[in-house]
Amino acid sequence: MNKTFSSIFAITFFGLIIFLTPQTTLAAQLIFKVAPATSDGVTIVEAYFNPEAKKINVVEGVISFQGATVNDLSVGVETGGSILTMWPTPPLYLAKDKVVRFVGGVPQGFDKEGLLFRMRLTSTSSSSVSVLWSGGMSYLNDGQGTKENIFARSVTVNLDKQNSETAVVPSSDNTPPAFVSVETGRDPNTYDGKYFISINATDDISGVKRYEVKEGEEITEVTDGVYVLKNQDRNIPVTVIAYDQAGNSKTIEIPARLNSTKNATIILLIIIIFIAGSFYAYKKIIKK
Repeated sequence: MNKTFSSIFAITFFGLIIFLTPQTTLAAQLIFKVAPATSDGVTIVEAYFNPEAKKINVVEGVISFQGATVNDLSVGVETGGSILTMWPTPPLYLAKDKVVRFVGGVPQGFDKEGLLFRMRLTSTSSSSVSVLWSGGMSYLNDGQGTKENIFARSVTVNLDKQNSETAVVPSSDNTPPAFVSVETGRDPNTYDGKYFISINATDDISGVKRYEVKEGEEITEVTDGVYVLKNQDRNIPVTVIAYDQAGNSKTIEIPARLNSTKNATIILLIIIIFIAGSFYAYKKIIKK
């Protein structure tokens, strides 16, 4: 009886110890870091992502802002230096909802902590604002899109009154974006098998904001880095322009593809003319 009681007591005791001991979270973490104030008084909050050694290739979510004077808040977002290289939904501040929504990814994934983006906070009144993680998800680079939960702690920052209209974008950014790749491709499993252009540009200061694609006389704004060609014959040149948050731009042109059937016909005619000419010259020589 005593032995049985002692065994039950020991199991219960150690079970309580295990239950009450703080457990280390295994979920990926979004970490808010408040950078030192800039010379113009702008408060910068950096959003870092720690995948906890898992291979992550997509991160999406919503960051919200709360406070008594949140209506006076302006937020500029910079993606320069981000560990993510593709933005199906670039992180932009929606003043009406007081949130930043985003979806970003990197083809080969990442497994170490890295910067997602920076948020430049300004206000027309002196106030404190809470920056909160309102929810989202990350996805493993396992070919199956396995979901990985994200854990985050909120931060509160104090803002000084200033003119926010001129402070949300760095004034020192005079460098245009740089194209990493602009490739034309076609996949039978995507975009109905149509030709598309995959665009990837970077900007280490303020971040890439958007792209414009000029096909013929038509100009289309692109924010997700993929443009499906309207002219599937690809016989007209296409111009791609990348813009950063400060308004700088970089342009690249994709030349028109010559019609292969037309080319083959021309080459065949040249060969026939050459053979006929050679035969005619040969007959003239024989006659002499």
